[in-house]
Amino acid sequence: MESSYVSIYDISIGLIYMIILIIIANSRKNNILDGEIKKYYVQNVLFKFFFAISFAVIYLIYYGGGDTTAYWDGAITLNKLFFKSPSNYFEVMINDNYFISSSGYFDIDTGYPPAWLTRESEAWFICKITSLASFLTFKSYFATTLVFAFLTAMASWRVFELILKLETHKKHIVALCVLFVPTVSFWCTGISKDTVVFISILNLLYYIFDVMVLRNPIKLRHILIIVFSIFIIYHVRSFVLAAIAAPIFMAFGARLTKRYEKQFFTKLLFRSLILFGGIIIFLQFFASNFALEMVAEAELVQLDFTQNETYTGKRYEITNTDASPAGLLRAIPESVFYGIYRPFINESISPTLIINGIESLVLMFLTVRFFVSGNPFRKIKNIRKEEILVFAFIFSLFIAFMAGFTSVLFGVLVRIRAPLLPFFFLVLTSSINKKEVVTEIEE
Repeated sequence: MESSYVSIYDISIGLIYMIILIIIANSRKNNILDGEIKKYYVQNVLFKFFFAISFAVIYLIYYGGGDTTAYWDGAITLNKLFFKSPSNYFEVMINDNYFISSSGYFDIDTGYPPAWLTRESEAWFICKITSLASFLTFKSYFATTLVFAFLTAMASWRVFELILKLETHKKHIVALCVLFVPTVSFWCTGISKDTVVFISILNLLYYIFDVMVLRNPIKLRHILIIVFSIFIIYHVRSFVLAAIAAPIFMAFGARLTKRYEKQFFTKLLFRSLILFGGIIIFLQFFASNFALEMVAEAELVQLDFTQNETYTGKRYEITNTDASPAGLLRAIPESVFYGIYRPFINESISPTLIINGIESLVLMFLTVRFFVSGNPFRKIKNIRKEEILVFAFIFSLFIAFMAGFTSVLFGVLVRIRAPLLPFFFLVLTSSINKKEVVTEIEE
């Protein structure tokens, strides 16, 4: 189907929404008591807006469309279906993608959603979410893009404040790691799977740590956000749930052992229980139906990206492509390295990859600095003591593995790995914090 993305109407509604959202951001900024971080609030929103619009424009003008415009096309067909028959609209919304072909609800008046979207349940789910947003933005593509970007900015700010309360980093370091990573703001602010998954990850992390670590009372609204975030991740990228659950288990294990830091045998007992508990959970996970489905999904995705000629762009090869549980274990080192550090700068000469190449250089520099500057064992010990850093490290490895193993295309790799970047930057910069400075002065 055809849609109008760039028109006077669309741009006008987009500008109106931009002004409204900036006014809201300015109003919220005034409620922040810490003057040192207040300046970051609106900067964060504007940063996300810039990259969200850049994402939309590059895909519209340079590529002539892509999955983001396809999601919008699907959302508009749903929008038109609502005005033709609300009952049919809600029936389509609550059923899976296979219902579309048998329903016969879409016609020349509503338009037809892109065929490939109706064959992929995750993609069709994004169309449904975008459809709900399109009602609020009066079917403006750019206004909806800004709404998604604003939600990303708000979720990023929550995690930013969470880490400040945990006092693991200096304020400006946290801002750079969480709020101002260019490729995260490019890939995770527009109308895409990556955006809704990233927002859900951040919200889930914030509300779980807010209750379990900061000991704040949980409210019904928070429970609903947690449930809704899990619901979204499950329907879009189910493997991310495992990537969140495992590091949360290890993070709270670190919290338990920290209570008994001066009791050697008690601390050793707790660490042993956590280690063996983690191994048992790991083995049970790979024996579960969920893991089998995830492995099968990984194998299909990898095969599709490798053999499907419609996927174009620079590719890379994984030495071990066996998607059995044993094969996945053998592929971990190579896949994790690719998931974190590639594409290299010489592999990134394109509008959508060049910043990724630059960030890969920064990641390599920070990794080398982590091990050669100061005592790396002390740094690892400090990471092990902080729940958020334990989570960040294990979560980064898990996402890096899945991204590196399944993507095959650099264009896909950088999108799937985007959520790990803020967390891995936090790990690598954990030595640049107030606590270590104080420790070194005392010594």
